[in-house]
Amino acid sequence: MADDNNNLPQPLHNAAGSLAPQRPTEFAGVLRLLSTLSYSDKEQISAYERQVYELLRSSPQNLDGLVAFLRIQLMQGNHQKAKAIANRIWEIGGALNHESEKSYIDDLLNLGLIEMASVLLRPYFEKTDVYIGEYGHLFLKYAIAAGQLNVIEKIAVRLPSAGMRKALTDFAAVYRYLNYVDTFKSIQRTVLDNVRDTLCTYEFNLYTDRGFTDLEILLYTGNETIDCNRLQERLELQISAACTAKGNKRLNNLGFVVRPVDEYIKPAE
Repeated sequence: MADDNNNLPQPLHNAAGSLAPQRPTEFAGVLRLLSTLSYSDKEQISAYERQVYELLRSSPQNLDGLVAFLRIQLMQGNHQKAKAIANRIWEIGGALNHESEKSYIDDLLNLGLIEMASVLLRPYFEKTDVYIGEYGHLFLKYAIAAGQLNVIEKIAVRLPSAGMRKALTDFAAVYRYLNYVDTFKSIQRTVLDNVRDTLCTYEFNLYTDRGFTDLEILLYTGNETIDCNRLQERLELQISAACTAKGNKRLNNLGFVVRPVDEYIKPAE
């Protein structure tokens, strides 16, 4: 991981084991129910927001409750409020249950807070073979957002899906062969710099139908974004400029799509 991560606050402690099914009135249950909702179902999301808010009134520093509240804010497109909650969770510190920790890491990445996410992912990266099944998607999400081609390669060879292994390995091989490793990292940094004040969800898709691997980055923005098309155009210009600054042409196997967060579709497991 990056050396500058050593200067970040200490990670939250992990709670061992999986949670048993819980009632929807409990924070873990609410978090699970949120994972089944469409981001366009604003009425139901608001209902859960009221429920979590009431529960937090009697326990305002409950980390699992704050994690659920964080996810709700992202689903509603409230980037600034979500970021404040994410930082509040970090400041409080302490133990999170297993599912809440995974959700928190995911949402740090969704907010573009990749350095913080990397601190919490580090213990799992150190035992990649053990956690690849459960954390594979988060590993890749971090590696792609951070522009860490070496981490993509490390994770790719351990993935259980042969198709994913080949797709990611081929993608990385192209960038290495063309000496585009630094360019890839520069592109990802440029993208996050341009969306970090509005990003609510970060996802990616892989396509191999053209005979090689296309990597598509999906950037779901919040209420602070007035015009997704204008942001998309600005991103394209900035990405091209980042490539030119490295003395390289932009490759056509890496694309970015900007959409409002209520159009978010959960990727297939």
